[in-house]
Amino acid sequence: MTAAIVPESVELAKSVPIADVHMHLVGMSLSDHQAQMDRNKVRWGGGVGRASDKSPTPDEVRKSLGSRYFFGLGQEEFTRVFFSSGPTGLVDPKSVAFEEMFAVADQLLQSRQAYGFGELHIDNSQSFSTHQFARKVKFDNPVVRKMYELANKHGAFIQFHMQADPGNLADLERYLQEFPRVNTILSHSLPYSKQPLLRDLLAKHPNLYLDLSRKGSILNDKEAAQAFSGSAGPKDNWLKTIEQFPDRFMVGSDTHAPDEHRYNDVMKEFREGLFPYLRPETVKKVAFENAVRVFGLK
Repeated sequence: MTAAIVPESVELAKSVPIADVHMHLVGMSLSDHQAQMDRNKVRWGGGVGRASDKSPTPDEVRKSLGSRYFFGLGQEEFTRVFFSSGPTGLVDPKSVAFEEMFAVADQLLQSRQAYGFGELHIDNSQSFSTHQFARKVKFDNPVVRKMYELANKHGAFIQFHMQADPGNLADLERYLQEFPRVNTILSHSLPYSKQPLLRDLLAKHPNLYLDLSRKGSILNDKEAAQAFSGSAGPKDNWLKTIEQFPDRFMVGSDTHAPDEHRYNDVMKEFREGLFPYLRPETVKKVAFENAVRVFGLK
């Protein structure tokens, strides 16, 4: 069944400001980052770490973008530990990169130089960018627990890239209940998950959110994993879930090598393939209002 456009949302879809909660810093200049955001009416961006060590540092980006940028700790450290120690290092808080991060994390979260932790690749065994980057570790481990304790203390966020592995999902649900002040975001809306599972998780856990990065067709050529496309609009089951839980979905780009140049296309697909099919109040929530609330944006 083809979704119907909501006439009242057509013009709003073109102009509504966007908060990009999965915006990686890639190897482009700060002026290009800002121009890219301005061109696409992206008012805020962040939620995840740098895509490479050639990217601007968070301090440099904050000086350029100010409160438009919301930084997530952990992704850069996860990558360093993974490529130096493998999956076993990712669950060891004594890994050097983690020790260095935890030594400053409390102060950074307190001062709002960091807003939380993300994107943390717990299990990308079926949704990796390259085979060399794929891994799977147990969700309930000392590193994740320490991040949750800090995030709970500061009312911060944690964003995970994970699959719907039953054991890890059970651990996640326990953490959601144990740490109610932590806003937990699942990157890519828990790749390949079915709607009954997503609806069940959202109904049970008010501190759980889904980002819609790589749910369009621009960066995802696997039709089964898509939620919408610029040509066909949203799938009916995804549209129903978003409208059932309009306070729990957010926009994400996730452009990084080799597709940094596709940022404009990704944002255009949101504006043409998803927003016009949502109720006007849902458009605003998904585009930016949910992110402003969850991340405490100005």
